This record gives sequence, C-alpha cells and structure tokens, in this order.
Amino acid sequence: MLRPLLLLSLLSASALPGLAQGAPADEGRPLARFRMDQLQQSVGLPEDQARLVVERWTRYDREQFDRTQVLHQVRRKFNDILLGPGSEEEKNARVRPLLEQFVDLRRQQAELKFRFEDDIRGKLSPAQQVRLILRVEEMQRQMADVLRQNNVARPGLRQGPGRRGNP
Repeated sequence: MLRPLLLLSLLSASALPGLAQGAPADEGRPLARFRMDQLQQSVGLPEDQARLVVERWTRYDREQFDRTQVLHQVRRKFNDILLGPGSEEEKNARVRPLLEQFVDLRRQQAELKFRFEDDIRGKLSPAQQVRLILRVEEMQRQMADVLRQNNVARPGLRQGPGRRGNP
C-alpha cells in the first residue's frame, strides 16, 4: 500500500506550488478539487471538514515528496558507488553512512504516514474513516491503472539512469 501512496504523493506534486503560496486547498488545482469532491461525495464530509482534510493531505504529500526526492538522490549515490571503481571494502565504507541515511528517511516516511492517518482519523467519525479508507484505496488503484496505461502507451519511456521502460 505504501507504493501507491507514494505514487499519489508524486502525482500531487504539481499541486504544491499553489499551496506554498497560501492558496485555498482546491483553488486552481485539479488534484485538490478531485479530493474535495471525493471526500464530500463518497465519504460524506461537509465542505469545511473536507477542506481541512485536503489541506492536511496536501501537507502530507509535500513532506513525503521532499523525503522521496532525497531517497532518490541517495539511491543514485548507491548506484554510483556500487557500480564505480574500488574494492568491496572501500564500497562498504562509502555506502555505510548513506545506508543509515536511507533507513532513517524510510522511517521518517512511515512516521509521516502514521501521523497523517492519525490526524485525519481524529477529524472523522468511524463510518467516515471506513469510507475514506475504501475510497482512497480505490483512487490509488485508479491512479496506478492510469500510470500503467501511460507506460504501455509509451514503451520507450526511460524511468531513470540505466533503466528501461516497461513495455
């Protein structure tokens, strides 16, 4: 479930500039508007409550996105070290501090997720919590399907240094 949540976070990055400037949760940003609509229609939240959830969700996205960017940088460093020159012993010495940083960032991401879920749950009734869980899972499946279809439509898409696209 973490992987779809990360996809959702990455997709929402386009919504972040408006939030950083203090824009309302749904003004001019399709993802925030979509979330607002889903929270109101599927979960049954009134607009003011849905707006609070969307604002918190957007903050969570930004925090996860920031950590994900750093994780990608660390992964690139791993690859540079492991594929570069040097003995296994030298590589181990150079990778060790990065490994600690990597593990710490993964823990931070998990903590952010739990904090986000606790914050959201505290604002919802038990029935609303269940509706939200089910709706978020469905939204994540839909987004993953769209991403998968886009990858199939563009088989030559490169996904990073040295990686081949998924045909």
